[in-house]
Amino acid sequence: MITKLATYNVANLFTRPAAMAEDAGAKGSDAVKHHAELNAIVAKPVYAAADVARLLELEKIYRFAATNPPRNALVLLQEIRGNLYSRTRAGKVGVAAKGRDDWTGWFELARDDVGWKATYNTARVIHETDADLLICVEVENRPTLERFNQQVLGAVFGRAYPHVMVIDGNDPRGIDVGILSRWPIEGIRSHVDDRNADGSLVFSRDSPEYLVRLPDGRPLLVIPNHFKSKHGGNDRRSKARRLAQAGAAAAIGTQAAATAELVLLGGDLNDTPDSAELAPLAASGLTEAQDHASYPTDRPGTFGTGTASNKIDYLWMSAPLRAKLTEVGIERRGSYHPRSWKPFDSVTGPENEASDHHLLWARFDL
Repeated sequence: MITKLATYNVANLFTRPAAMAEDAGAKGSDAVKHHAELNAIVAKPVYAAADVARLLELEKIYRFAATNPPRNALVLLQEIRGNLYSRTRAGKVGVAAKGRDDWTGWFELARDDVGWKATYNTARVIHETDADLLICVEVENRPTLERFNQQVLGAVFGRAYPHVMVIDGNDPRGIDVGILSRWPIEGIRSHVDDRNADGSLVFSRDSPEYLVRLPDGRPLLVIPNHFKSKHGGNDRRSKARRLAQAGAAAAIGTQAAATAELVLLGGDLNDTPDSAELAPLAASGLTEAQDHASYPTDRPGTFGTGTASNKIDYLWMSAPLRAKLTEVGIERRGSYHPRSWKPFDSVTGPENEASDHHLLWARFDL
């Protein structure tokens, strides 16, 4: 049975946080950091003086207490019960809530529509690859992935997948991992609540395990992942979190390989093969697709212009699955870099490219 398995960071299907747009620049990076910081502050039972000062400082940037917030604000405040901020008639802003129990609400990133042409090109990449199972990274949620599956892959390309699943993870921005499969999904295990020794959550999204049943009855265990990004900086904390995620994912993968013959761990790991952060996976006994002789060597990367420093998407596999591997490839034509390769004729610029990532696929003779 000839089978193709793949992974693709689709960079959201229909909407995406405006702060994460390519042209958002430093303001976008700051907004992503501020969004996380604000939600961490307001989750506290009691707001200390330093918390209040920081809430007021960030309010000056995003004008959360304004009667009509700026239309181009990258971070928005949602209030359901009570108020976080107060504002006098003279316009002086204060913090009305004393702690989490005083109000119900949160901060969210403003979202922009991805645009039909980009969504079409994302589907075109998937259609051209024709994988039997696709790990999808950066999808909004299951209803959105199913809508894309039926209304774009199905209606436009005639290639809807019969099985679609996403488990909402730890990222409040709507950036999750899931799968599209031609084979039934018979079991699901989430690691969304796995924690480090200090009590912090291990995974930025999740590291779910999907038990997929092949046509001949054999099980295939698929483990999608999306590690901590370098977006906005790659400081010590960012590296430490990615290292912890690699260690935890490696443990999940090796434990799975001890009981299941065919195991695939893939996704966007946001670091290069030689990085210290991904060392636990390299030492796990799993094998990455890049080790195969057919892997493209001229441009081994899976992001941007495809250079070696842009190799951040992976397909790790158990030894029995690796023994069945016959070919590896990268579908780049959905990404707009015309000086490096010829894109699809429907990809005419960065504004309508499918993703800034490339789809990584592997063919097996199972």
